[in-house]
Amino acid sequence: MIIDKMDNILLYKSMVTNLEAGLNAIKQLEVFEEGKYTFEGGFYMIQKGETKSLEEGTFEAHRKYIDIQIVVDGSEEVAWSDIKDLTTVIEYDDTKDAERFEGDKSHNILVSKDMFYIAFPHDAHRATGHTKEKHSYTKIVMKLPVEA
Repeated sequence: MIIDKMDNILLYKSMVTNLEAGLNAIKQLEVFEEGKYTFEGGFYMIQKGETKSLEEGTFEAHRKYIDIQIVVDGSEEVAWSDIKDLTTVIEYDDTKDAERFEGDKSHNILVSKDMFYIAFPHDAHRATGHTKEKHSYTKIVMKLPVEA
């Protein structure tokens, strides 16, 4: 998993195909309304909400898409683990491109406004969480196909 400031996101374009195309599509937004938006090379969703305790819920990982999660406002805490260190609790669903896992959530970090993280297929992540206090957030979740 990569976690960084938005100022540095283009440093990763050689690692993530269509990242620049996705960022260009996002720049066209005039209003951050919740919903799903497509562009040539992937899609993204605008999400808003309040975090839940990291102890609630499960990790997820994806096989078809790389997740780029950009915090536009507020913050969230995200827990991370390699899928090899977790136990599957919901088998992979090809339609949802998600497998759910249980395990140790002690590896977590606060991701604030103007930060992002990139989750690759081996990166299980428990997003939109908090350890102590609730956070509000607005974020963009960009989905870019994994190169075969």
